[in-house]
Amino acid sequence: MDLEKLLYLQGVGNGFVDCDSHYHTTPAADREAILRAMCHAELPVAGEPLTADWVTQRINLLDAAPWHNFLQPFQWSYVDAPSIRVRCPQAYTGALTLNLCTENGIATELTFVVPPLPVVGDYYTDNRLYQERELRLAEYLPTEQLSALSAGYHQIKISAADCPDGMNNAWCEGIWMLVPRRSYGAELPQQLSRKPWGVSVQLFSLWSKQPSDSRRSGIPAKIGDFRVLSEFIRLMAAKGADFIQLNPLHALPLQDSEAASPYSPYDRRRLHPLYISTSMCPEACHDDWQAALPQKMPANNNGSLWIDYAAAFKVKVAELKALFKVFKGYPSHHPRQQAYARFIDDNGEDLQFYARTQAQQVTAPWLKNPDFYLYLQFVAEEQLAHCQALTQELGMAIGLVRDLAVGAIGAGAEVRQHPNQFCTYASIGAPPDPFAPQGQNWGLTPLDPIGLRQASFGHFIALLRSNMRHCGALRIDHMMGLFRLWWWPEVAAGGTQHGGTYVYYPFECLMAILLLESQRAACMVIGEDLGLVPTEIIEPMYRGGIFSNELFYFCVDEPRLPQYAGFKPPSEYKPHALMMLANHDVPTMAAWWQGKDLLQRQQLKLYSAVELQQAQQRRDHKRQGLLHWIQDMTGCQLTVDVDFATLLPIWAGAVAAGNSELFSLALADLLAEEDAVNIPGTSREYPNWRRRYSLPVEQLSQHALFGQTIDTVADARNTPRN
Repeated sequence: MDLEKLLYLQGVGNGFVDCDSHYHTTPAADREAILRAMCHAELPVAGEPLTADWVTQRINLLDAAPWHNFLQPFQWSYVDAPSIRVRCPQAYTGALTLNLCTENGIATELTFVVPPLPVVGDYYTDNRLYQERELRLAEYLPTEQLSALSAGYHQIKISAADCPDGMNNAWCEGIWMLVPRRSYGAELPQQLSRKPWGVSVQLFSLWSKQPSDSRRSGIPAKIGDFRVLSEFIRLMAAKGADFIQLNPLHALPLQDSEAASPYSPYDRRRLHPLYISTSMCPEACHDDWQAALPQKMPANNNGSLWIDYAAAFKVKVAELKALFKVFKGYPSHHPRQQAYARFIDDNGEDLQFYARTQAQQVTAPWLKNPDFYLYLQFVAEEQLAHCQALTQELGMAIGLVRDLAVGAIGAGAEVRQHPNQFCTYASIGAPPDPFAPQGQNWGLTPLDPIGLRQASFGHFIALLRSNMRHCGALRIDHMMGLFRLWWWPEVAAGGTQHGGTYVYYPFECLMAILLLESQRAACMVIGEDLGLVPTEIIEPMYRGGIFSNELFYFCVDEPRLPQYAGFKPPSEYKPHALMMLANHDVPTMAAWWQGKDLLQRQQLKLYSAVELQQAQQRRDHKRQGLLHWIQDMTGCQLTVDVDFATLLPIWAGAVAAGNSELFSLALADLLAEEDAVNIPGTSREYPNWRRRYSLPVEQLSQHALFGQTIDTVADARNTPRN
């Protein structure tokens, strides 16, 4: 039984190198548990030992069977070097006919003989040698036909006059993708007179004074929405910012009023309805709007900087239902109804499935009408599009930067619609490390590499298209997930948790799709490559023009730069990268400088007293190194008791002046916030994803630290290039 070969074909890794460069071999039992999770539906008897016959059949399906067809179901090549790979027995010396139909309907037919084609691969099975040969179209097509081959997804068919021995049929069809070499906007920073910069915000944390009722002076119950985002865009555009970096805007499960994490989405192709602004919606201007609201509206002020999602749901649901009631009263020829109908047609079955599934799963006070959820997506997309258009109108070079989460929850519409493209018996996480000795399980369902191929990557393509809408750039959370993801197998009731392992994906093909969709959407791509970064993805990211993601905390080389506690000089930052001072997974800079995050971790029982003392000693070393770094980089001599309001502009300005072509800093840091929006390793222990900013948008420009730091960063980014 060649189980090892099957594990390789399924992409199940046999070991990994940890953050300390130590290699760990994955136990055979853990690898088999992942294999069982991947093949759960195909296993003869769940829980029984794998038989040699089943392993052989599975190997044949994945490895040998494809060679009996002329074409792979999905293949790609670069648009400037178009080629098609054809498979046939070595003994075959006849002619084949290619029928090509491009996306825009241009048909081409070409007959060619097989032997002259260069061999690029082979496989021996059933006592026969098969060869894969490359048909280089530049050698066969005239210039005018070659020029008609543009980037996109094209249909191809290969046929023979008779079915050769060893082939399933005399013809075979497939998808042929032609892709550009580079992603969109890869050269944009070099084309500008200054280096682009922006601010990262959690949209739900933004808030504004109540625009409709001057009697209300407290903090609103509702979460941040697209109206307050519009106000923030106007503020930052006036300050000279080039982009606004957002948290994932994915739809969260509406049946769970406590679902707060934007990184645990219900459906990554849809927007979260709670971000809808009623005041931006035309239906709210209708005479029937107020009448459609409940006579006694839920309280819209809770006076807290911590979001009460149950209260936020009550207010927003009442408003959204009233909007929908007004909308349903429009005649079919009304412009809003016609725009809605076009939106429904354009988004097809994926949107319909989401609406049906969400309607089935919601509980009071949500409606059970699928049309309601179609309408909410129509409004949400409309308002997000308005926000991106506003960034362009106000002169931002990039505009909104959206964020694509690494996975989705198993109970959500995204996974339920395409179960064959996901592994529903496993979850995504991270291997054990010094910070999480047991490893991390994020509770997200992974895409299945085999299922993706068998579906011609349909869901991955749809995912990119939906998230590249209405933005200037897309940040892909955990970019390494296109190459490999750490999987944990599902545990049966009463069972023992097996260890996880890495599962590998068809990285080159996923990257090719990413480049094509980036160009089509006119959307730049930023790959979050923090943590354990496989060397195999570094060069392809650079070659494809995808921006890397640097984080000041992790941009260190302790052995080489001990005098700076490892912090690298700004001149050593990756050029083609987004440099961030902090993100949602690390402490705010104020908390880090004052060590308050360490005390909080002890209060949450994440540190023992001994671990706290050790962490404080390390932090003291880091602070001293940072002060030395600042002195050498800027000439400013600061002491360890320096006020954070004095420190931040100098610190941020020095990093902003560095090599990286893109730079952002968090609004939480500009306001010297101390409470983290998220503390990794906690769930119920800490109110993650619920922290509001300490000031409404209207008062940000009056905040001295905000203004001083923004001005310093803008000056640093406006410095002429060398």
